[in-house]
Amino acid sequence: MNDDETQKDNARLAEIDRRLDRLQAQRDEKDRPGRSALPKGMAAIMGRVATELVAGVVIGTFVGWALDRWLNTSPLFLLIMFFLGAIAGMLNVWRIFTGRGLAAGYFDEHKSSSDKGK
Repeated sequence: MNDDETQKDNARLAEIDRRLDRLQAQRDEKDRPGRSALPKGMAAIMGRVATELVAGVVIGTFVGWALDRWLNTSPLFLLIMFFLGAIAGMLNVWRIFTGRGLAAGYFDEHKSSSDKGK
């Protein structure tokens, strides 16, 4: 082989490497999970579900307790906020499993067709 063929082969190999790198980058971008995607593995999913449920109940209960102390009411706000926190936790779990998470455009699907044109 002469130098011209070697240079052509090297240029061709370099072009193939660039194409492979570009395809790999596109594939990695496509395979990347979205913001609202479920985490990989059952332990991760169950951990997130448990965290959402417990956090809703704990925060709701604490806010209710604080309101009761501030307003000098008995367990009125504690009970109300406990149940609201439990409902909020269940709503968060539902949003996790349906993929609605905090994705952009979450509320766009509820608009009527006449509202979308505006």
